[in-house]
Amino acid sequence: MKPSESVKAFEDFASAKGVNLRVSTPRAGIQAMLEFQAEVTCAACSEDLLLYEWGTYDWGSGKYFELAITRQFIEAQLDDDDAISQLSLIYKYVPRHELEILGVGNQWQDGPADFRQFISGSASFALVADAIPDQVEISHSYV
Repeated sequence: MKPSESVKAFEDFASAKGVNLRVSTPRAGIQAMLEFQAEVTCAACSEDLLLYEWGTYDWGSGKYFELAITRQFIEAQLDDDDAISQLSLIYKYVPRHELEILGVGNQWQDGPADFRQFISGSASFALVADAIPDQVEISHSYV
């Protein structure tokens, strides 16, 4: 898989596992992303990492609590920022007090087991793991 093909590849991968990402919960979508990274390699990449993020933001279309998992690709044949792209799965919720007090945070993948454990044990995940999101975004972009 090439990074530019990652949205379709990820959606097809998840669908084959019975997960429609566009209407999934964070538990199902994040699990799908963890499996996708483990099973579908990026042959053109020198690095392939995961980032877990949470926080309440207003990017110009209203304030939302966001829970996101991002797969960051660094392509070996490209230089500097041209080499870096990201496949992001973002769950958005109308903010509530218990979500806003979590603040903003992130965690880069340190290892598959530790990362999975960090996510499942995080307060941000616990509060919305099985909640239907108000919006789901899936995108790929170069930084």
